[in-house]
Amino acid sequence: MVNLLQIIFIFLNIYGVFAVGSPPNNDENAENMHPFIKIGSKYYFINESLKMNWFASSYYCRSYGGELANIDSSAEMLALQNYISARKIESRLWFDGNDLAREGKFVSHTTGRPLIFTKWSSNNPNNWGYNEDCLDLYLYNKILLMNDNNCDTELLAICKYRERNRHCSGQNSLMHQNDNCILSGLVEAFAQTARSCKSCSQPLLCPTS
Repeated sequence: MVNLLQIIFIFLNIYGVFAVGSPPNNDENAENMHPFIKIGSKYYFINESLKMNWFASSYYCRSYGGELANIDSSAEMLALQNYISARKIESRLWFDGNDLAREGKFVSHTTGRPLIFTKWSSNNPNNWGYNEDCLDLYLYNKILLMNDNNCDTELLAICKYRERNRHCSGQNSLMHQNDNCILSGLVEAFAQTARSCKSCSQPLLCPTS
């Protein structure tokens, strides 16, 4: 007999096919990308006045049509490093890397695939206290580095304008998606439901000008 969890997963998979909006048009003008700005070749958004845990950060980025940023190249890392350094942002920042599905196997929450690019700080990831499953970025001697951190820690977030997720498509069978794709689907369904109820709930936190 199909248990309740399987029913919920099946519902979320069906929901994802019909509810998830179309992917962004990469040719959109910068004026239509607010609050995202171009940094290097991608579009990002950092609300420097708002700190949240990793899960709230993921929802927050999705509420603006983005994702927690996945870092896929040294060029992308360098562009963010230059921006964060120029803005003198001293706080650590969440991005989408995590090993929530399987300890020690860090993947992108956006794609559900292993991280393409890593630049770890010294002796990391170390899973300090056996409870560091989400990844952050921080400047050390003006170099942007990766670190594993407790997902409940409140940090800033790096949001990236949403691109098509080819590896966790709603058209794929749920049973063929990996654990992190399922996790991504759960967060996406929550964000979509929250947006549909926006008129009957408190307004979402808005970016500062």
